[in-house]
Amino acid sequence: MANKTKNIESIETTMTEALMRSGYMMESRIIRKLVQKSFFVEPNQRILDPRTGKTREIDLIAQLWNYDYKMTAAKSKVSVLVNFVCEAKNNPCPIVLLTELPLSPGLEPWELLHEGKTGLFADENLDTSFFDFFYTSDHKVYTQYCSFKPKKSANEPEWMAWHPDDFYDDLEKIISCCRDQAIQENALTDDYHRLHLYLPVVILGGDLFIAEPMQETVSLRKVDVARLMYFGVQREE
Repeated sequence: MANKTKNIESIETTMTEALMRSGYMMESRIIRKLVQKSFFVEPNQRILDPRTGKTREIDLIAQLWNYDYKMTAAKSKVSVLVNFVCEAKNNPCPIVLLTELPLSPGLEPWELLHEGKTGLFADENLDTSFFDFFYTSDHKVYTQYCSFKPKKSANEPEWMAWHPDDFYDDLEKIISCCRDQAIQENALTDDYHRLHLYLPVVILGGDLFIAEPMQETVSLRKVDVARLMYFGVQREE
């Protein structure tokens, strides 16, 4: 009986350690906190990957539903909100953002915002967008990212900067979801006035840094949040 109890405790310890290393418990904690903050949360949403034709899973989609009950959307037929399309990553090595977005006529960052617009908000003569809220001089935007992994051949511990394949896939997945949701809403023809932003968010369990180039060295700054402008694969609509 004692050996059996000991084996169960050993298995439970192993399971606990594996869960803590994974992103599953992190995802559960995030969902609980969002619900406590009055978000509507849709966990484990399935989407169709247009590149492979297979279904993929989005960790969660969160929406802050805060409105005046005396003037509901059903009466006003106006809806302005942000949908956070999130992927939870328990990164063992830090993620670093670098290369500040340069000013260039060839870059059109507003086109990378995935907005569903109907009714008055779809009027091209009206300047209705979330763009000015996200791209300001007070908040820098970066265009490159990397993480690290130990070099296998190194005699002493040495890291190599690289693009993790799973991080790249997750970015493509949540951006594709945002793009498709916005396209579907733009095609609606009812009498509602919508301005819905679909914002891709990666929530990290590990560290996040900003890297700024300096003469013959690099300045690293640990941050809680940062903005990445990701130029993903564009496809014809």
